[in-house]
Amino acid sequence: MSATTMSQMVSTNNSRLSQMAPFHSPFEGTINLSMTAKEAISSQPPSHKGFLTIFQDESGLGAWNRRWCSVQDNKIYYWLYPEDEVNQNKQPHGEIDLRNCKTETVSVASRLDCARPNTFVLVIMAAAQPGDRTSIITESNGKTTQTKYLLSADSREERKQWMEVLNKCLQSVHSWNH
Repeated sequence: MSATTMSQMVSTNNSRLSQMAPFHSPFEGTINLSMTAKEAISSQPPSHKGFLTIFQDESGLGAWNRRWCSVQDNKIYYWLYPEDEVNQNKQPHGEIDLRNCKTETVSVASRLDCARPNTFVLVIMAAAQPGDRTSIITESNGKTTQTKYLLSADSREERKQWMEVLNKCLQSVHSWNH
C-alpha cells in the first residue's frame, strides 16, 4: 500500500487525517486493525505416482530406463515395477531428494538438453560422497556433486501433472525449508 492510500484509511481519536499528510507523520492516537491470515502454501508436500523414463549413466553411456516413481516426503522414489513399491521387502531402486534441488521451477527440457518429447529437467546439488565421479549426468568437484536428471513422461498431459506436483514440492521445500 502506498502512504497516500494508508493515510486515507487511518483515523485516530475520531478525527480524519488529512489526505495530504505523509504516512510517517507523528500522529497520536489509536489505530484499530483487523487482519486475517491463511496459509498460502500447504506445509504438507504433495504426492504422486506413475511411470517416468529416467536418463541414467550406465557404464559411461546414457540409457533411458522406465521406472515406477512415487513422490513422497519431498523425494522421488523409483522402482522397477509398481508392485515393488507395495512389497515391504523391496527397497527403492533409487531416489531423488528434492530438498537438494537447485532447480527453482521444473520446466520442459530444452532441445539442446534432450530431443525426447515430454522431458523435464531436475538439477540436484549435494555434498560430495566417496566414490562420486564426473559422468554424463554428474559433475563432481570433490566438495559438491551436481546431478542433472532428465525425466520423461509418457504423454504431454502426464508431463504437465508431474511438473505441477514437482513444482508444488519445490515451492514447499523453498518456503518451509524441508
